[in-house]
Amino acid sequence: MGHALNSLNIEGVWNLLQPIRTDMELVQLGNAVSGTYQNSEVKGTIEGTLTIGGEDIILTGKWADQLGAGDFRVIIGQVTPSTEVATVGRMHFYGNWKHSKSEVWDGIFEGVKR
Repeated sequence: MGHALNSLNIEGVWNLLQPIRTDMELVQLGNAVSGTYQNSEVKGTIEGTLTIGGEDIILTGKWADQLGAGDFRVIIGQVTPSTEVATVGRMHFYGNWKHSKSEVWDGIFEGVKR
């Protein structure tokens, strides 16, 4: 195994880039992650679990705010597919989110650690 989950610390403040631009504060206890985010329109929470899939560290879980609730799945790493050069070298997550009623992913879920 290339990764040790117990050495990965994603706790702290993250800058969400998609689907909304705001800050998200994460707390990690073992492989359990919880967090809060808010901007002028929404105040929400996420609850997730860190797992390993091949070489990837994956965070899967649920989100909920005024706009609804649903699922997300992101890969945590250093490399960003986004073009924001300011984020290079910072811890990053990139993946998808969906509403609970959706059959397929609704959009991109992306953030960088501050």
